[in-house]
Amino acid sequence: MAELDLAPADLVTFYDSIGAVARADVGNGYFFDPVRDVLLRLKEYGAVGIGADQEARGLVIGWNGGGLCYVTGSSGVVYRTRTAPLDEPELGRVADDLRHFLELLEQSLSQFVANDEPGYL
Repeated sequence: MAELDLAPADLVTFYDSIGAVARADVGNGYFFDPVRDVLLRLKEYGAVGIGADQEARGLVIGWNGGGLCYVTGSSGVVYRTRTAPLDEPELGRVADDLRHFLELLEQSLSQFVANDEPGYL
């Protein structure tokens, strides 16, 4: 993972420390894929176009259980797809970096515990 120009440093650190997150019981679920799945998807389907012009490339790192994926690239910005196809995805910026994304995920989980609403992630 560290050798890929597509992976921000904090993603490499995450995979060195944690590996994966699965919260299937929250809304449709939140899944942060293990590195082997990220690399397999990259090998099978290639990198995903990200950014305004989609010339930058990124990795699908997880999904929300409802068919939408989370994508990040070397800049570290985390996007969520608005549509299921990854060949020409419509993306919306979700977080400035992985840390911000994980903080939003924590807030979504806390909100779900408090009132059974999973948040917007």
